[in-house]
Amino acid sequence: MKKILLAAALLVLCAVPLRAADDLSIKVFQLKYRRVEEAALLIRPLVSDAASVTLTQRLNAMTVTDREERLKKIAKVLADFDVPPRGFTFAVKLVRARADVPAGSMGQEIGGLGTKLKSLFQFNDYALIDSTVLRGVEGRRVECRLGDGYALSFSIGPAAAGDDLLLSPFTLSRVRVADQMGRVTLTPLYRAAMPITLNQTLVVGASRDEQSKSALILIVLAQELPRAEAEKGASGSKTVEKRP
Repeated sequence: MKKILLAAALLVLCAVPLRAADDLSIKVFQLKYRRVEEAALLIRPLVSDAASVTLTQRLNAMTVTDREERLKKIAKVLADFDVPPRGFTFAVKLVRARADVPAGSMGQEIGGLGTKLKSLFQFNDYALIDSTVLRGVEGRRVECRLGDGYALSFSIGPAAAGDDLLLSPFTLSRVRVADQMGRVTLTPLYRAAMPITLNQTLVVGASRDEQSKSALILIVLAQELPRAEAEKGASGSKTVEKRP
């Protein structure tokens, strides 16, 4: 009698893992816009202890083995995550400010920003060097040349759904010809991680020191592109140039 009970107990113990294995399902997720490595980190808190995740980087896909209810949650999270990157425009004005000249009239190119510049900086005259409109996509780098031998570059950090972006490193450089072959060197004048909010004007001043008689001022307005235009991926294109 004891032998029969022992055999029954062993049968029950062996049946438990078999049933758990039967509850698992397999689903392949192939991402179109985002990297599968980033997606794997995103779903890590969602998988159960019994799950397995296999990445196929060549196809930008992952195979997930888990319970059906977990797979449904993972599918929803990945659907929200795997969307086209956001695109933005950056309206940029480069202004030269001087304190060693008589007060001048604000150029029309600066527009209503003249009053704001006077409230932020102690200079007498402001003259527009160049203006441009750039396009960029999150995760990519934007570069352009500005008038009078300057260059601007920055990378757009990954953007969430909000209005805040991080441009890093946001660099304004002086362009100089290095040799007779026409090769150039870039000397950074201003370099920083620059937080920016969509639809709000950012004003950045760069000078040698607080007592300097002149400075360069960058005025930047970032706005989001419609999704269809962002997918075209026109990054760093200079669309407007205007000089006094």
